[in-house]
Amino acid sequence: MKKLAMVAGLALFASACSSGDADTDGDGEISAEEARAEMASANIKPEPGQYKMSMTFKTAEIPGAPPEMLEMLGKTMSNTIEYCLTQEEADKGFEEALTREQDDSCKITKMDMDGGTIDMAMTCEDESSGTMNITMNGDVSPTKSDLTMKMQGKIPQLGDANIEMNMKQERVGDCPA
Repeated sequence: MKKLAMVAGLALFASACSSGDADTDGDGEISAEEARAEMASANIKPEPGQYKMSMTFKTAEIPGAPPEMLEMLGKTMSNTIEYCLTQEEADKGFEEALTREQDDSCKITKMDMDGGTIDMAMTCEDESSGTMNITMNGDVSPTKSDLTMKMQGKIPQLGDANIEMNMKQERVGDCPA
């Protein structure tokens, strides 16, 4: 979940950057280096300030999961946090944020951010939880975003899962002194 929040947070700063050809080596995956290069070429710098991020669980289809589990999942995945993006962090740019805390468990397979919209896909693999395909679509600007995330994969002991959630971020002011 932390990785999803990080990736979705990246979209906040990408209002008009990519032509959809970030996969420069043509291998079907967009490496962290390719994504960094794509963001750097757009010369996008996030606006520093205090941000509010709300994640809202929309739906989950997990055959065989008890209703109590789905209710708990919804509560766990729905939350609101605030964070401060300092001037120093903003100066490092979007490409710095893209690779922070990134490991080899997720591979970006599609990254198209153009004209204030984002269309992104990634596949995350974890030994304990299996493979999850994630898509993100929505509207972005330098100070806010409204994204729909869909996750499809298998959950151990339960099987196929389709989960949808919404993430909204917005700059709400200056960072506290």
